[in-house]
Amino acid sequence: MSTVSYSKLSQTMLWKLKILTFTSGAIVMALEIATSRILTPVFGSTIYTWGSLIGVILSGLSLGYFLGGRIADSHPKFDKICGIVFSVGLFIVGIPFFASSVIDFSLAIMPISQYTPLLATFLLLMLPSVLLGFVSPYAIKLGAHSLQKVGNISGNLYSIATVGSIFGTFLTVFVLIPNVTVHQIIFGLGIALIGSSLVGLKASPQLIAIAIVIILVVPWSTFSVNTISHNGQLIFEKETMFSHLDIIEFGDNRSLYLDGLRHSSMNMRDPLDLVIDYTEYFHLGMMFNPAAKDILFVGGGGFSGPKNFLALYPDVKIDVIEIDSDVIDAAKNYFNLESNPRLQIFNDDARKHLSMFDKKYDLIILDAYATNYVPYHLMTHEFFQTLEKRLEPNGVVVSNLLGSIEGNNSPLVRSIYKTMKETFPVSYIFPTESEPIFLQNIMIVSSNQPYEFDRLQLLEISKNSPADYLVDELSKHEHLYTGIVETSDVPFLTDQYNPSEVLINPITKKPYMQDLQEKQIEEKQHLEYSMNLILGFALVAVSAIWIFYFKKRIWNFN
Repeated sequence: MSTVSYSKLSQTMLWKLKILTFTSGAIVMALEIATSRILTPVFGSTIYTWGSLIGVILSGLSLGYFLGGRIADSHPKFDKICGIVFSVGLFIVGIPFFASSVIDFSLAIMPISQYTPLLATFLLLMLPSVLLGFVSPYAIKLGAHSLQKVGNISGNLYSIATVGSIFGTFLTVFVLIPNVTVHQIIFGLGIALIGSSLVGLKASPQLIAIAIVIILVVPWSTFSVNTISHNGQLIFEKETMFSHLDIIEFGDNRSLYLDGLRHSSMNMRDPLDLVIDYTEYFHLGMMFNPAAKDILFVGGGGFSGPKNFLALYPDVKIDVIEIDSDVIDAAKNYFNLESNPRLQIFNDDARKHLSMFDKKYDLIILDAYATNYVPYHLMTHEFFQTLEKRLEPNGVVVSNLLGSIEGNNSPLVRSIYKTMKETFPVSYIFPTESEPIFLQNIMIVSSNQPYEFDRLQLLEISKNSPADYLVDELSKHEHLYTGIVETSDVPFLTDQYNPSEVLINPITKKPYMQDLQEKQIEEKQHLEYSMNLILGFALVAVSAIWIFYFKKRIWNFN
């Protein structure tokens, strides 16, 4: 072969290697971020979930670099690494089909703890991470074999892989997740990987790739791979920057779900009614401080509380801080949230906002915690100090927590109570259920003022209040906790020490709320299962063809 033709061949090979390396780097990071949206509805967006994702990906790549280097030295064939990449792409397009089963298996093997997301992540991502780790050493071996410049080639290809990882990260975070469903993202990643591998494969794999695209694209408008089912009709769905948002209608109720958990509900016949019982307890703030005029809600959701307060208290002005702009848009479009001169909405992180603005409030209502996730920076001593600076002298804080006062589900509630007591020495506890050991919503009403109320006084106030929601509740002694809260065995929460994921772990072991009709759920799941089964069998058949072809035509050491 002449020098000119050899050079052209080398340049062609180099470009193919660059395509493969760039795509592999991009897919690794994009897959890590996309998979987080499968895991967080079950395990929460905790350090354990993200630590598992990062650790498994890095472990897999490290092992892949080691094994890939050994194989590349023994059998450096371009079609072999392309076949491996094709196989990884095929595995990735299957993830939405078996992710739920993997999570269920992980929960069965290891009842939910800080290690359960590690097991699920290992089963989902370890294999593709290892195989994608093959690409860099293989590409260096092939590139160096063509150009005889190991240092230059290795630096070039590693740089391209890193640029690919940066590209995949930004594309997934800023473009794909806000605009495309998770299973479509994962399908797209698999197809992109398969497409990049075709630069070194022949006609048969190309036909297999076309079959995979047809299988995935044709039924995709009806295909469902959600790990959590909702009762009712799905009327809106979006991947926001912070969570998976669903809006579901069932009967007269319309509900907003974030990562599979109901955060707000509205009676469409009476949009100002408080459908979820615990939201009635927000009015405790007006009972403690009837003269309140400036009110802040931390957490918007469907804006049930702010809308209700605006209707019942004509003299109040309300600010709402909601971190997710898509939640605000959903409230406007689906939950009758209208412009009001007495309502200001801030799309911001609550702690950052309160640190930067010096407005003071008569009442602050904290409603930003969820069953499987707590924003740790909104439960520390430093945050409560910031909160205290934003209160008027007679100001009151109403904090909605999830857990129990006594028993195994109580550490998080008791830790927050212990921490709040350092800033707000006056604190009352209002359980929403009859027993303090039950997993439930718990309201803590705090202030620096020496408010002295007993249940009967609050009952009389509620009878004469524009909001008489709590008359029945306060008629029962169990809705005002008068016992001593044991705090000696729970941590004081600070920015430096905040083991909130450990504290919330007992809560995530049990379902907090069951608002699904079992029969309808089973019917819906049966339809989804049937569709998944058909598509799954089609993919299995195509995979079997590919495995046979790969083993016979590519994966040989001759």
